[in-house]
Order: sequence, then structure tokens, then C-alpha cells
Amino acid sequence: MNMREQVRELMRGASDLHIHAGPDIVPRRQDLVEVARDAREAGMRALGIKDHNTNTAGRCYVASQLVPGIELLGGIVLNHTVGGLNPEAVDKAIQLGTKIIWMPSVDAELTIQKVHVTHETPWLEGWVKRTDPKEGLSIFKGGMEGNEILPEVRDILKLIAEANVILDTCHLGAREALALVKEAKGMGVKKIIITHPNCSVNLMPIDVQKELAGLGALLSYAFVPCMPLFDRQDFREIAKMINEVGSGNAIFFTDFGQLPNPSEIEGVRMFISSLLAVGFKEKEVKAITCENFRRVLD
Repeated sequence: MNMREQVRELMRGASDLHIHAGPDIVPRRQDLVEVARDAREAGMRALGIKDHNTNTAGRCYVASQLVPGIELLGGIVLNHTVGGLNPEAVDKAIQLGTKIIWMPSVDAELTIQKVHVTHETPWLEGWVKRTDPKEGLSIFKGGMEGNEILPEVRDILKLIAEANVILDTCHLGAREALALVKEAKGMGVKKIIITHPNCSVNLMPIDVQKELAGLGALLSYAFVPCMPLFDRQDFREIAKMINEVGSGNAIFFTDFGQLPNPSEIEGVRMFISSLLAVGFKEKEVKAITCENFRRVLD
């Protein structure tokens, strides 16, 4: 079996729980129906649809009627457009069928700092409209340098635990993510994902990644930082992180949907091909792209 055939087989049953697709307030490479058709044709299991500004559960339901045979998970990102860390928005989202609750992304205090103050993630400027980190969102009282978790965050965790949906730390940094995961575990949240600890916007030390894995969270490594107009990250850096935390604690996502990047389905092919190229065994690739997702999908 050549690599092309090997990748084709490894795509069967794979999932990607963090992609961007139209309709959106910014242009996207494909709309949700197009992405769903491509994923179904490739034999993928599930897609998670992320929009920085609105809940995607409704559009996922409609797309599922048009493209049966692929699981489409809607989610809500707790940015300012939904009231920030807003338990009422989370409650209504869950009632609508939302499966993923993302913490703040483009409105996170850390993101604003990384984009507009330290300029470590300049490629996000077009998405991050606020320039003062003090206007950003944190799970802590007094901002991201604090220690006490906000009461509304605990209310959100309670809702997530009761509904058994996915908690995703999104753009939170290492300190916030650790505190949130510890609190979530104590409140009975079972499905936890750590978003792109390999990305400049919330790059996490490997010891923190290991600690999060030890708490039962899945480390989700993004492919978009490897792209030319983004972080230009060497894929071997991702491979090193996965080897450190263990392939049994890792999943992947493309984070694709931007116009300069390939299509979502091509991103999945590229990620799988890259894993094989840097020496991961088929069994490990299957764990990262398929089997480990059962912890949050089943």
C-alpha cells in the first residue's frame, strides 16, 4: 500500500472538531454543506463547526438534513457577541443542541495581549478588534493574572456537566486552562479538550500539557500554525509535543476555513501525511485522528 492509499484508509472514521465554514461574517473557503459533503465522501465520522461570533448548532442541524451520514457538532464561543462568559447563553445553546462550549477566543484577554501588545500572533489582527487587553475576557476575577475563578464560570461548568457536552479551553493560556480543568473535573465535567497548545496565541509549556493530560483532558493540536501566512511552525514541533504527552492523550484539528489555506478535507490529508512522514506508526495515527475522539463523542 502506497502512502496515498494509506492516508485514504486512515481518513475513514477520522474527526475534526474545530473548523470554520460559511456562513460567517468573514469570507470562508467553503460553506458548511460543501465541507460536510467532502468529509462524508472521505468516510470521516464528525466535524465540529466553530464561529467566533455565533452559535453554530442551528446551521449544523440544517446541514445534517442535507448531508446525512456525517456528524456535525454545533458549538458556541463565549466571546463578547454572546455576552462573554454568559451562563444564560450557554443554557440556551445547550437546549438548542449545542455540543461544544468554547471559552473565549478572539476576545480572550491573552489573545488581545498576544496580538496587539506583544505581537506574537500578528496574523490574528484581522479577527481581534479590541486592542486593550483590559477589555478582554478571563475566567479569573481581576483578569488573567488573578487566581479566583468567576462565579459565572462555575455556573457554566455546572451546565456543561449536567448536559455532558464538551468543554473546550479555546484561547485560554496555561494558568487559566489548568485552573479551569481542575475546577471542571471537580464539578463532574467529563469531556474536556485543550485547543492548540502548539499555537503562538496560547502556546503551552510541555509540563503543563502533561499535567492537563494527567487530569484527563485531550490535547488537540492544530495544523493551521504550520501554514505560510500563520506561525510557519515546523510540524516536527507538534510531533515532539505529541510524543511527550503520549499519542493516547492527543487529537488533532485543522482549524482550516481561511481563504489562503487548502480545503478542510485537504488539511486532514496533510495532517495525516505529516504524522506518517515524521515517523508515527499507523496505530498511533489512528489513535490521534479517530480512536481518541471517542472520549468526547461517545
